[in-house]
Amino acid sequence: MSSESRARELDVVCFGEAIVDFFPERTGVPLAQVETFRRHLGGAPANVAVGLARLGLRSGLVTLVGADEFGRFIRDELQREGVDVTGVGTHRTARTGVTFVAVGPAGERSFTFYRHPSADMLLAPVDVDHGVVARADGFHFGSSTLAREPARSATLSALADAREAGCLVSCDPNFRPHLWADPGPAPALIRQTLADCDVVKVSDDELTALLGITDTEAAARALRELGVTLAIVSLGARGCYFEAPGGSGYVPGHKVQVVDTTGAGDGFMAGLWARLLPQVRASALAKLDREVLASACAYANQIGALACTKLGATTALPRKHEVS
Repeated sequence: MSSESRARELDVVCFGEAIVDFFPERTGVPLAQVETFRRHLGGAPANVAVGLARLGLRSGLVTLVGADEFGRFIRDELQREGVDVTGVGTHRTARTGVTFVAVGPAGERSFTFYRHPSADMLLAPVDVDHGVVARADGFHFGSSTLAREPARSATLSALADAREAGCLVSCDPNFRPHLWADPGPAPALIRQTLADCDVVKVSDDELTALLGITDTEAAARALRELGVTLAIVSLGARGCYFEAPGGSGYVPGHKVQVVDTTGAGDGFMAGLWARLLPQVRASALAKLDREVLASACAYANQIGALACTKLGATTALPRKHEVS
């Protein structure tokens, strides 16, 4: 991160999908038997932006929504949470994406998407307010917008802007094969993109698909070999493993009563940014020692775990004064 970035208006800009999630009022019920749903803000980058704002960071989002009531709902919810919506545009014809989420008895979830394509999938380079990226110290994105054009080109363009602006760049791939017309080339493209990132978090159930590796520590090393400074493998309830120049190690999870695991990884990323950013402003990421990195991961584990305690990806994300 460059010294010039320390006076910027935003802490982190998130890039990617913002959609509407519909959750059943009760867990453990197949969607075919659900009579009543509750509406929630969704989309991994949007969830991270909300988590950051609740933890006291100045966050923004770059995306497209539809010119419909759901698009208005997303914009209003983001503003209510304190997320900067300067980069949230409106597509003239495509509708806002909608997802129905089925939640199992142990909090496991599955998704039924209505995005054919949705506005966020049609985000093009011309729709990206590149000045928004330059206003932030950090840039966060996932892999969903890499799945198809024109969003793929928009993602790569915004990432290039972030690198040029000296942003600290993070990625949580959150790999969704079904979004790709042909998922075969996806891992290679995603790995190529990760090579431009400072911080990468990959969940343990993505290791085989993205890296061809099942071993946690080997996967972190593989990410580091790509050029990633801080590589993290999230392990669900077991916590996470991290590797960086300053050290490596396992950090145990935070125990909670799980209701819904949707958004756990997004909460993790918000918590990680909240603890890392002040440290990186004082010293380069590569110079942070093991204790600092482990503390940031422990906080991230806590935020991710708390996200699992209520239905909805952002419902249980805590505010800064509610966690330590």
